[in-house]
Amino acid sequence: MKTVKIQGGIGNQLFGLAFAHSLAALSGDLVALDIAGYGADPYGRRFLLADLARRLGLEITRRPLLANRLVGAVMRRLPIPGHHAEGGASLAALARRQGYFDGYWQDAVWIARPDEVRDAVRRFIAEKAGARVAPPAEIVLHFRTYKEETRPDRRAGPDAAWVRRALEFVDGGLGPGAPATLVSDDPALALARLGDLGRPVLMHKGTDPWTDLATLMEAKALILTNSSFSWWGGFCSEARAIAYPARRGFHHYPGPHPRFTVL
Repeated sequence: MKTVKIQGGIGNQLFGLAFAHSLAALSGDLVALDIAGYGADPYGRRFLLADLARRLGLEITRRPLLANRLVGAVMRRLPIPGHHAEGGASLAALARRQGYFDGYWQDAVWIARPDEVRDAVRRFIAEKAGARVAPPAEIVLHFRTYKEETRPDRRAGPDAAWVRRALEFVDGGLGPGAPATLVSDDPALALARLGDLGRPVLMHKGTDPWTDLATLMEAKALILTNSSFSWWGGFCSEARAIAYPARRGFHHYPGPHPRFTVL
């Protein structure tokens, strides 16, 4: 049996589910999600995708010892049979193995059936958001502050100069001057960091992550930051233009999807 460790917030959970779905699709084996780590998540996060997991044909289990952060760190350093760390082999090779899969899997290379996953995630988010989503915005800017990170080097993201360049890029597809709708974990802090962007910035009035994601999915153009939440909003969107930052040493950085334009 294959077991995939699930960790982090919604974006990371989606990456874990997509990878587990790939293992199941390529091997025909039963794949389970280990969500035991949420019993001691340092940020108080919960696993929120149980219904989506079942729709994708995945089981849910709890293996507290293997999900432990210290145990996981030791197992990633040692060649322990049956423990597979991210990046150790190709997706096809991993699908032929049994055991425990430990990683964040933040890249499209780990998604074997992207259309199937994208459609399932879009439907799930639309159902969760319901009628709370406003009409599609011209431009949506998602800005993750990482204010909860205790280490300063893990808080870094694109600066105001990069966002202004991204606005110029999306203007090329929509026409100049469209207002940007800001979606953020802390909109006030995001605005303080970005300053004057040279155009109106509208505040997204969503009160939960599902309306935030749905707003990203329905935008005509997207400006994403180095966030797994951002990535999934872009991956599931039908936007005509999607700007994504270059790596630039960011600690949090899912690999850009081919649909994204890296600036």
